[in-house]
Amino acid sequence: MPAPRLLPSAALLGATTLLLSACTGSAGSPDEDGGAAADQGETLSVVTSTDVYADLAQQILGDTAEVTALVDNAAADPHSYEATPQDRLTVDGADVILANGGGYDPFLARLAVTSGKEDAVYQLLEGENAHAEEDEGEDAEDEHDDDRAEDDHDEDDQAEDDQAEDDQAEDDHAEDDQAEDAHEGHGHSDDFVNEHIWYDLAAMSDFARDFHEHMAEISPENAELYQDNAAALAEEIDAMDQRNRAIDADGMSFLATEAVSQFLLTDAGFEDATDPQFLAAIEHGDDVSARIYQQALSAAADQEIDLLSYNPQTETNQSAQIREAAEDAGVAVLDFNETIGDEHDSYLEWMDANITAVETLVEESRG
Repeated sequence: MPAPRLLPSAALLGATTLLLSACTGSAGSPDEDGGAAADQGETLSVVTSTDVYADLAQQILGDTAEVTALVDNAAADPHSYEATPQDRLTVDGADVILANGGGYDPFLARLAVTSGKEDAVYQLLEGENAHAEEDEGEDAEDEHDDDRAEDDHDEDDQAEDDQAEDDQAEDDHAEDDQAEDAHEGHGHSDDFVNEHIWYDLAAMSDFARDFHEHMAEISPENAELYQDNAAALAEEIDAMDQRNRAIDADGMSFLATEAVSQFLLTDAGFEDATDPQFLAAIEHGDDVSARIYQQALSAAADQEIDLLSYNPQTETNQSAQIREAAEDAGVAVLDFNETIGDEHDSYLEWMDANITAVETLVEESRG
């Protein structure tokens, strides 16, 4: 069954915008093409985590802003991106910092804090923008301290412990049989949330409208330009969303090596056959457990799925083996990246290519 979304797109985006600090507005005047351009020297500086949001922001803001993406390399994984000193300087000079949130781009949140720019952050997904594994690390340290305290107490009662160890030995074999399942269920399915919302076209349409209103408060003289640009962008995204939802993929299923394409494919009618624990492990930077990995490998090799959705930017030895099994079995494989990539000039062109690939696959499957 497809994983549920966090919130309806409009509610999610409307609730997540953070207040910005007062920024110098860019006084604009209509140019020959009917648009507005920022006065010389007052162009806004906008910094985004990835080229996805840089492209969307630039389309809305036009010449009134200079937009810079910190991650624009198709070979880089934004989840594990490590900021550079140049990134710090870029954020230092930003009027607006545009983040995905939801634990996807915590490097940008950290840079904002370091630069004293927390109030300049606009974040699509609410909540602290930090990976779950960071919190888990703190919990693990606390548990370790508790364990050591218990060990000290046990040393005082060593005689009782010896007897307890003898009794426990009888149960060791049963516990070993259950250990793998206990590890696999350690918070993964409950903690997994798909933060890749730029593949949710309805959410991106809402974002365009919401972001233009937000930026109009910062640069009110350009409000009309932002409104017109955002409306045109949202209209194109809405058209792609309708086209994607019209794909007849009912009865077909996919397995994903990472959740990046989940929204797009489930909206197209596919059933998500990926174990949530598989996705949670990938999101947390962990290896997938042996049992769940074998299930995914078998699903691909035995043609239990119609599509393997593959993210080359988060490739691991396990995901590469699953891809090989799918290709050997004749299962269709489609790549879905986190960033736009050099072969596409814009978010719209990139998403159009993704939808075309899905349309073609379904048409060929239907004969």
